[in-house]
Amino acid sequence: MRPFWRKSAAAAAAYVAIVSSVCYWIFQHVKQPPIVHTRVRHIASPPRTEPPPDKPLFAPVVVKPRMVPDGVHLDVRHFGTYNAYVLTVSDPRLVSVVATQYMGNVGETVEQFVDDHHAVAGINGGSFTDTNWQGTGGQVQGIVISDGKVVASATHPESIIGFTHTGKLISGTYTLAQLKAMGVTQALMFGPTLVQNGVGQIQGAGDWGYAPRTAIGQRADGTVIMIVTDGRELTGPNDIGASLGDIEQLMLSYGAVTAANLDGGSSATMVFDGRLVNQPTDILGERSVGTALIVR
Repeated sequence: MRPFWRKSAAAAAAYVAIVSSVCYWIFQHVKQPPIVHTRVRHIASPPRTEPPPDKPLFAPVVVKPRMVPDGVHLDVRHFGTYNAYVLTVSDPRLVSVVATQYMGNVGETVEQFVDDHHAVAGINGGSFTDTNWQGTGGQVQGIVISDGKVVASATHPESIIGFTHTGKLISGTYTLAQLKAMGVTQALMFGPTLVQNGVGQIQGAGDWGYAPRTAIGQRADGTVIMIVTDGRELTGPNDIGASLGDIEQLMLSYGAVTAANLDGGSSATMVFDGRLVNQPTDILGERSVGTALIVR
């Protein structure tokens, strides 16, 4: 048995030698593809970008204005505690009171009023319900007359600002019957009267403090004076606003024989020649109001 075992061992050794030689030849002469070691890198995802919060819309707005007629002019005046935007209109017949077309629901911005009526300018108007400072302008208060049409009425006397059919500005306490008898075609409720028969009606600064203001007046020649001011430190500590006494004196400096205060504060807005003139102080920008006075 020993010769056979020796032969088998020799054959196995020879087989191993042959296989080793073949493998060595293949390794040396046949090009093998490179071995690629893939390294996985875990990269953190970038932080999720959230949209920025809404910002107050204080930039100028574009409306599609008509050509500004002759006799309509805007002045910008700078005072110690406020800036004033003074619009003069030589023909009072160009001025109309307008009410929101969504009466009982929501108001409109002055920009929308101007655009709706193809006007060249506008300021905010009179009273509207503002329960818990959440008023949307849809619930107007008091008597409102627009181009001779009674939009809202009342049975008792109210503080009225309006124009007769001849273009004369009135300011005082009237009933609806009295307004009709006087031929009033434009009217809304607010106040107080600042100038009557060329005489100032406010003692000192008045009782309403300092704030953004809106007012309307008229010279003896019929020229209408519309004033809107900034306030509430919107542009800095020197911009606290105007008092009623300030507006009275400004009206008198423009020659007003009659003048009255309109809704101010967050409502104070002026649009002229297709752009927003002042910077409204409402957190959302232009506030929706119930009525406006437009120039068309």
